[in-house]
Amino acid sequence: MERWRRVICKNEIAMKPSRKKSWYLVLYDVHDEKRLRLVSRHLEGYGVRVQYSVFRCRLNQREVERLKWELYKIMDGIDELMIVGLCEKCADKVIIKGMPQRWSSSVTSYEVL
Repeated sequence: MERWRRVICKNEIAMKPSRKKSWYLVLYDVHDEKRLRLVSRHLEGYGVRVQYSVFRCRLNQREVERLKWELYKIMDGIDELMIVGLCEKCADKVIIKGMPQRWSSSVTSYEVL
């Protein structure tokens, strides 16, 4: 298993509590069509597709760890996964052509208990 390194943005003042949600970009490169569809469908349950292999997700730290674990079960050793965390100030600066809405922190989300 690979080691994950947390990069802290200079705008991020303190570590966020594990329950506070942040924006994440999830990028992947899967080499098999069947696994590609499985990863894509799985990520649709976590966020919104931004590009073909890029999703934006609003997650807390526990959900990020769970997502990594679930995707590692689907993906193969040659497949690649990158999860990029964005602080609130950085997320406000994201501009995507064709998506006029801002990445607000008040996204409606549901949690299954």
